[in-house]
Amino acid sequence: MNMEKFTERSRGFLQAAQTIAMRESHQALKPEHLLKALLDDEEGFAANLISNAGGDAKVVMATNEAAVNKIPKVSGDSGQTYLDQQTAKVLDEAEKLAKKAGDSFVPVERMLTALAITSSAWVRSRCMTARRFTSSWKMRACSASSRAARAE
Repeated sequence: MNMEKFTERSRGFLQAAQTIAMRESHQALKPEHLLKALLDDEEGFAANLISNAGGDAKVVMATNEAAVNKIPKVSGDSGQTYLDQQTAKVLDEAEKLAKKAGDSFVPVERMLTALAITSSAWVRSRCMTARRFTSSWKMRACSASSRAARAE
């Protein structure tokens, strides 16, 4: 995994996920932290994509919040937060998806798709399948392109 291949925004979400893990006194940066960072975005980008893919963003948020709260806390000097193996798989998958799509960099959408592909059953059942998410993301990109064309 090459962090230089991730967009600035993607790296910002990874940093936010690390901050969440540290704030919660979690030793490992887990996919749940990354999903929480994506869902906490004020612009609501991830929540909108989940909804467009047929998922319930509020249910995903609540379920993910419960999952984050179940992660064991480390007391005392916990040192640095390390990258969990499952999170590394998510980021690796996001990089593969970007490369397959011909993207030079890994956008946020690819990270969310990778979460849908690699994460636990609760994410897939309450969030979306990767196919539905990708379809929703493409439809959103096409409608944004057509709106831009009409504006010109």
